[in-house]
Amino acid sequence: MDLTTLKSRLRALVDDPDATYATDAFLLPLINQKYEELYNRMLSTGAEFERKAVELFNVPAQTQDLSAYSLTGQPLELMVQPLSLEWKMAGLDNTNYKTASLVDKVRDVAADQFISEWEWRAGIIYFTPSVLAVDVRIRGDFLFASLVSEGDQVTAGKNFGHALAYGCAALIGLVRGNQAWVQAYTMLQDNAIDDVMQYLTRKDQAKVRRVGRTSRRRIGNW
Repeated sequence: MDLTTLKSRLRALVDDPDATYATDAFLLPLINQKYEELYNRMLSTGAEFERKAVELFNVPAQTQDLSAYSLTGQPLELMVQPLSLEWKMAGLDNTNYKTASLVDKVRDVAADQFISEWEWRAGIIYFTPSVLAVDVRIRGDFLFASLVSEGDQVTAGKNFGHALAYGCAALIGLVRGNQAWVQAYTMLQDNAIDDVMQYLTRKDQAKVRRVGRTSRRRIGNW
């Protein structure tokens, strides 16, 4: 689900399809507040839905850390934990990627034609330098970016957009003093989150996850 679809569904839920009060300026702060809240709730269960791989192309020769790629707006800005580092000479195809070894402390060595070691320290990736420019592929866990542009995707997990729409509707009910919306949409939000967590659990039965509330709630009169 993208941001445009989310806003459309949300406006229908709060009885404002024409955006009389549910304007973008009104909705976006509430959407991102609820997005962060539900995201953190799912993280607390051990869900790994934010895992992805990021490629950094033509990293200059003699580079020893990726701090420049962790700045605001850069590819590693939202990374919270790297899991592996692969490298290849810049411009070669992906079959040439080789895995560097994760160590507690990178050795002080002269630059070579390969990256042999890397470490994660104080939020920065450090590695042994190469005499040539390289492409680097980082696999790790990343935070979600805020929803800002119309095409931005709700990427937390299968059907997470439903939970987010219901949660935002409940939050709007709270802001506007509509307790019926708060009660009804909170119940729907929690049921949708349960569905997402059960889906993630089925994907990875080997890992123990605290699924949270799994029983269905009955929704009373609005």
